[in-house]
Amino acid sequence: MATASELDKMRCNPIKERLGAFRRLFETTRSDLGVALSSGAVQTVFATAATLVVKNLVLDLIQALQMEPAARTLPSRIADGTVYGDLALLYGCVHSNQLDIALAIPLVELIVRNEPGTPTSNDADIWRTVFELIARTHPPTPPTAFEKAVFDTPLRSSSASQRGIEQTHDEVDQRILEKLTGRVYFDVGGFYERYFEGKCWANTARDIYEESRAQCTEGRWTGWPEPSLQGPFFEWFMKFQDSVSGLRRKYYTSANKALSGSEADRKLDIFLTPADATLPDGEHDWSNVLVIGEHKQNPDEDRSIKTLVQLAGSGPYNSEKFDIHMEPERFIRVIAGYALMTEAELGLNTFIKRDGNSKYIVVRGVRISQEDHPIASQKAIVCRGTTCYRRRRGDSGAWEHVVKFAWPSDKRQREGDLLKLAKERGVKGIAEWFHHEQITIDENPDTIAHFRRGMKFGAPRKLSSKASWVDGSVESSRAYPRTRSLRRSRSSAARLTGLGVRTSSTTISSSGKKRKRDGEFVDGNSRKRSRLIEPDTTGHHSIQEAQPDSLAGREKAAAKGDLKGMLIDLDLAKELDSVPSGASHRIGTMQFMAIEVLQGKGHTYRHDLETFFYVFTWMCIRYGHDYMDNGQASKKGLLATSRLRRWYTGTYADISDTKLGHMDKNGFENVIAEFAPKFEGLKQLARELRNVLFPIRDGAIFTGTFRDNNIMYDGMIKAFDRAIGSLGKEVQATA
Repeated sequence: MATASELDKMRCNPIKERLGAFRRLFETTRSDLGVALSSGAVQTVFATAATLVVKNLVLDLIQALQMEPAARTLPSRIADGTVYGDLALLYGCVHSNQLDIALAIPLVELIVRNEPGTPTSNDADIWRTVFELIARTHPPTPPTAFEKAVFDTPLRSSSASQRGIEQTHDEVDQRILEKLTGRVYFDVGGFYERYFEGKCWANTARDIYEESRAQCTEGRWTGWPEPSLQGPFFEWFMKFQDSVSGLRRKYYTSANKALSGSEADRKLDIFLTPADATLPDGEHDWSNVLVIGEHKQNPDEDRSIKTLVQLAGSGPYNSEKFDIHMEPERFIRVIAGYALMTEAELGLNTFIKRDGNSKYIVVRGVRISQEDHPIASQKAIVCRGTTCYRRRRGDSGAWEHVVKFAWPSDKRQREGDLLKLAKERGVKGIAEWFHHEQITIDENPDTIAHFRRGMKFGAPRKLSSKASWVDGSVESSRAYPRTRSLRRSRSSAARLTGLGVRTSSTTISSSGKKRKRDGEFVDGNSRKRSRLIEPDTTGHHSIQEAQPDSLAGREKAAAKGDLKGMLIDLDLAKELDSVPSGASHRIGTMQFMAIEVLQGKGHTYRHDLETFFYVFTWMCIRYGHDYMDNGQASKKGLLATSRLRRWYTGTYADISDTKLGHMDKNGFENVIAEFAPKFEGLKQLARELRNVLFPIRDGAIFTGTFRDNNIMYDGMIKAFDRAIGSLGKEVQATA
């Protein structure tokens, strides 16, 4: 029962009409499912609807309750704070699948049948049911530690955890499957209509079909090899291509030789390039690849997880399957369509301009030249695709700008807005916002929602090593939004699985990175002022301006005791006490995740400090080595035996257990034994930081969060001060 104080707060903050939107959403769901309006309608909806639909209903309800004024005044029954914080914890549990959704049925039933202002409406019953649901999820916790976490958005690891020679199939493929979970769909409708009908080149594609249709007789393409082995199929396809005219681009095969220009050796069954592509050393490389296709002789192979992972590196999403013999016109329209598309339709970067060999953008009337290769890029399957380039005014002088392209969620507050807010609140040491805008291509918003409009997605499929695939769409929030693939099938037909359009700039990095979006940040060159241009997921970019006390003037500033660094990355930042953004997830780098985050607990300030500590330890181990002449071999051997490999291999639970062991006093000595020679003097600092973050409580290392944040913040700052003082004395002694 509610206390007198709770009842008074409920009376002062009645629910009224604020839950009306949720009621209407539930009624729409019920109607779409054909569930009759009855006393058992809620239970029937929960039993009938897809898991994701029910989950989203509950998440919407929790957010609606958070917006109620009473949620901010009713005291929590499980910890310090208010029901608002408890609902944030509940939201996180639901979003990370840690709560049996059926537990929410009584609450949903109560809200659906309790219209505000009706005789049956009773706020006390609703809040009592909310308290009961929260209590079943989070029992009261002891007051010794601060447990009220900030649940923003469920965290997922990035498949970029392994780099370069660490990228083995055994370790990376599992990460890819984790990222694809919940994003793979069967039989996506409307793909062909969306991308191959009603285009300016559609008549040309039709003419090409009319020219070639004589080669398809009695429901069969002439000369089609049986069985469709790889060699005979490629020979047929290339001859067929030569028999048609009017194509602006040409298909090739590299099935027997890996293409250059990529970190990993990759052979391509079919790929499309410009007809006039420049061929270094007379051979194609990844910088010319526009479309890729995969040939599968066995129909079961293109249904396999192995094929899905193979194609995921190119970011495809697919149409419904179709038979190229039974639908010859569609086959020709697709093959010809890719060869006739505009650069924008292919997904090529058209918002960066070219003038001879130089690339540039125009922002607020200012031409800003761009460096060819990025200074930083994110290499992962599902990510924001963050990529940074150095830029400068005109074509001469020092690089004074850094442009940051990204693909963030449109549900998050834009980074430029956060930077403006930080400035307004007097935050020091950050880049100053100058400009941002949404990117458009052919006057259309450069967004995933725009690319997929009119397409029909069903329920996502679960992934396992035994999964069977007919065809599907890989929904990726990365910077590869428009890579496409089509599967065509018949019992004896070859599979051209994954014929996809890439989304890259006209030149791509050696990683095969594709087109990016949003943003620019400040670099650390010697200029006194730097600017930041930042385009956003929904296609906008912004410019920021750094003050003279930033990185550019760090040496001078250090002599005055002023600021010595700059905060440059706010694309996942949020205001304190703000509600969850509604984004499906946020990405984290596996090896730097805090132990409690790996365990699925809510985010607190402690986890940021722990992540910083892991980054510090990682850098002291991975950098500062002298490899002599056999550098690559020595580095590969070091990485193969490093304990840090266990920070990003295995399940979340495996990594959590590993870090618990490594943060034990004895375990940590084994970790810092790997410090590079150049960082030998930082071992004591590492020990002190570990002691601050992982004190012994009740006989075990503590991974929780203290109420008093000064305990950890002050402890870490003092440890750094002691280390800096010690290093200063060593320098003076050797001077």
